[in-house]
Amino acid sequence: MWNSIKGVVTHIGAEVLYLENNGLEWEIEASASTLSRLPRDGKEVKVYTYLQHKEDGMKLYGFSSPSEKQLFLSVIGVSGVGPKLGLKILSGMKPEDFISALDREDVDSLSRIPGLGKKTAQKIILQLRGKLTGDDEAPLPAQAGGEIIEALAAMGFDKKLAARSVGKILESPAIKKLNGQDRDQEVMRLAIVDLSSAG
Repeated sequence: MWNSIKGVVTHIGAEVLYLENNGLEWEIEASASTLSRLPRDGKEVKVYTYLQHKEDGMKLYGFSSPSEKQLFLSVIGVSGVGPKLGLKILSGMKPEDFISALDREDVDSLSRIPGLGKKTAQKIILQLRGKLTGDDEAPLPAQAGGEIIEALAAMGFDKKLAARSVGKILESPAIKKLNGQDRDQEVMRLAIVDLSSAG
């Protein structure tokens, strides 16, 4: 899984960034906050990325910092929240304000984000309140969880069951002692075992 891409900005649109890297031009969807932080055409930048696998293709999402990527992956790990809504949330509220709204259980503030209704806002608060941080150096269990859930869904497992299984596994003391790829591989292995036995 790619963590980031470094390249030269060739174009910035309303919700998309084009980045040239070694002769390839990448189309990367991004939030308004990320796009506003990037230099204009012709400058080299590093963008943190998330690749979404779908039956009809793939989409690449980009973020200006590890913390924004962490927040995005945490949000799309909530049942009913996809990448498009995840970007709208990042565009509609600063990360620190979003985290503050979660901690205050401020449904009204969250539901003012375009496309985010009260029911979904309540679900996000229930699952994420007290679990997020705005610190770029914080551990990224949510990042691992989000990507593993997507991979399990691509393998044919029910996404809701996968999210529940991965969340449970990430809380295991043995898993918390692992880092990086070792943790991801073990979480994936245990999740497949868990979901296969449940089926």
